Parts: sequence; structure tokens; C-alpha cells
Amino acid sequence: MTTEARPTVVNPARAAMIGVSDFDGVLRGKHVLGEDVSNGDGVVKFSEAVLAWDCSDRVPPASFTQKPLLAFGDADLRILSGTGRAVSYGGDLCLYLAEFTGAHESLCPRGVLRRVLRRAAEHGFSCTAGFEFEFMLFKESADTIEEKPFATWVPLTRGPFGYSIARSVAHQELLGEILALCEKARIPLSGLHFETGPGVIEASLLHCDALEAADRAIIFKSMIKAWAQTRGMMATFMAKVSEKWPGQSGHIHISMSSDGRNVFYDSDTVQNISTMMRQFVGGQLRYMNDFCVLAAPNFNSYKRLVPGCWAPTSPSWGVDNRSCAVRIIPGEPSAHRLEYRLAGADVNPYLGLSCAVGSGILGVEENAGLTAPIVGDASEESGLPFVGLPQGLSEATYRFAQSPKASDMFGERFVEAFSCSRRWEWEAVRHRVTDFERQRYFEII
Repeated sequence: MTTEARPTVVNPARAAMIGVSDFDGVLRGKHVLGEDVSNGDGVVKFSEAVLAWDCSDRVPPASFTQKPLLAFGDADLRILSGTGRAVSYGGDLCLYLAEFTGAHESLCPRGVLRRVLRRAAEHGFSCTAGFEFEFMLFKESADTIEEKPFATWVPLTRGPFGYSIARSVAHQELLGEILALCEKARIPLSGLHFETGPGVIEASLLHCDALEAADRAIIFKSMIKAWAQTRGMMATFMAKVSEKWPGQSGHIHISMSSDGRNVFYDSDTVQNISTMMRQFVGGQLRYMNDFCVLAAPNFNSYKRLVPGCWAPTSPSWGVDNRSCAVRIIPGEPSAHRLEYRLAGADVNPYLGLSCAVGSGILGVEENAGLTAPIVGDASEESGLPFVGLPQGLSEATYRFAQSPKASDMFGERFVEAFSCSRRWEWEAVRHRVTDFERQRYFEII
């Protein structure tokens, strides 16, 4: 008589994955076996190459890297035991976030956000934030999008139909899976709906402490992309998938508090906008052009920042005005906040939030002023106090690299390394010849 072998029971904490953000906001990681990562913030070794790679795992030439990582040895990762989440819809795969520490901490995107929030704390402020992401679903696989021309890719739905109840009902099983996945991963949503554009869904992540909000955001993006593939689909968070459709945003809602009180709120002022909030927004506008590359980090990002696409074209603000870069949303103290609309869905959550909060804190430190709000369409306003946003990744990167305030707020080593990575990203894309160029010029010119 033979005894049936029993399946090995694996402790999820000893067979978990760890993930760390690279410059592009992509979670890089691996399984950590045989080590309980749920008890205490341990340190493990991880290749420093992820701080040198671009999004296609290429290392920029030495000419783009002033202080290159020459040996690509191991770096120290601090495992954040409190971040463990189940990230698979049908299983119990657990993911723990990590951050670079030691010699590499100054380059770590999560570390950059921690330093910005610490600077806010030095003024007595804590930050609450919530991300909104638009993403597009295609009924394609990784193989078919490689084999088929873009014009033949099939989106989940055809044409624009924002806030569609009909589509939400028709795809209730799919939306239900997203809701269940987020609940299981401890990433609560405050809203989920179809947005304008074929196959576009918008998810609003519930607001919370700023660092936790960025952690949730970066996990959400990776989790949705993985879930889509299990459904035979592909999800993209590109800022602009086609010139025929609106771009995909990554708006960030922010409020600041002190001793439990919302310091953006003042019941004795017009629209309840406090002096501190005016200074904060004034700083966001003053440094929006210099810090833009943190919120719009890719060549493709700037194709979203054009008139008529529900995206800002200049450093502008307004009260409940969605055409502006900063939209103040007045309300009761518990809801009074701003929406930072510069960032696209392709944003690295840690760096996008660092941009929005860091520039605001500079405004408070400098007692920045604020002009009258934009009432109409900000893209059609003339005489704005600031020049329009950078016209592309090259200009935005140059402004960031040359900005003394960027080095002051984010650290000189990070500014240098991130600027080098963005110069390489621009170079990697700018000389590519597109199908549109061939169609436009081949016969005529």
C-alpha cells in the first residue's frame, strides 16, 4: 500500500515577492524563498542594474551617465514588512515593497518622496493624497500586439462613451474582478467607471497618508497589468496611445494638515482657500516648468499636454476648473483639497507626488503669491504669468537638470542621475521614423 504524497504547504511570507521602483515607476523584483520577510524590515541584496536600465533593460551609453554604475554589483534593499499585499486575483501571491538603502538610497524614488515629506513635516505639515488612473484595455496579447499593426488592435470597447452605465453593466463581471482584486490587495477604491475613449477605465484610489498612497498606486498599476494578461487582455498606462483619442491621466489629489486640521481650509476666506493653500499652489505653479519632468517623464508624455485633450498646457490654476494644471476643489474641511492635473498615467507615483508636494512646500517657504484664478478654458487664456509648459522631454529635462531648487528639494545626486536617464530616453525615441512620417512625406516631399 502506497501513501499518497501530500502537497507541500508554503508559507506565503517565506515564498513572497519583493518589488522596488525603478526610475520609470516599474516594479522590479523577485521571489524571496526560505526567508520570512513579514517580520521586521530586513535587508536583502538586489542588482543595482535596475537603477541604470531604461524601460527596455538597456544601459545608457557612458556619455549619458556622468557617474555611471560601473560594476553593476549588488545594492541593499530594505524590505518594508508593512506593505505586504495579495496581488493575484485567483491566488495568494504576496508582494512586499522594498526601497534602496545605504549607498543607493539617494537614488531611490521612494526615498526621494520620503525626503520631500520629511521636509513638509519640518514645517509641521503632513500630507494626504489619492491617485486617479486612466488605463486602456485591449483584447490583445503580448504576442498579437507585437505581430499586428496598431490599427488592427481591438480595444475592449469601441469609441468614446464616458461614464457609461450601459458599458458598466455589460462589463460588470470585469469591473467586479477589479474591485475584488483591489479589496484583496488593500487598495480601496473610491470610484471606478468607463472614461471617454475606447476601452478606457478610470480608477480612483481612496486617499490616505501620502507615502502609503504612492505605495498603493505603484502596486495598482503593476497589478492591473498582470490581471489583464490573465484575462487575455493587455492594459496600458501610456499617457497617449493615439492622436485620435484623449490622453490618459494620473491626477493626484492632495491636502495638507497640521495637528489634525486641514491647513488648506479657512472658513473666513473666499472659497475657503487659506493663505497657506495659496502659497502652496503658488509654489506648484512657480516650479511646474522646472519640475515638469517628474510628472511627465517620457517622450510620449508631452503628446498628452496639448489643447483639447483635458490636460494642462500651462502652469495655471482655477476653482473646480478641469482645464487648469491645478484645480482647487472647495468643500468641507474633510474634503477641501487640490487636484494636481499635470501628471499622466505613465507617472512614477513616488516622483509625481514628490513634484506636486515639493514645489508646494517651496511656495510656502518663499511665501509665493497667486494670481487670479482662470475662469474659462486655460488653454485659450493669454497673458498668463508663466510661459507654457515645456514642449518636450528634452526641454523639461534640461530645466530640471539646471534648477538649483530641484537639487535643493530632491537631492543633487538624484537630479543628476534622473536627468541622465531622461536624456537617454529622449535620445532613444527621437530619431525613430514613424509610420505617420512615411505616410506624410514619402511620396509628396
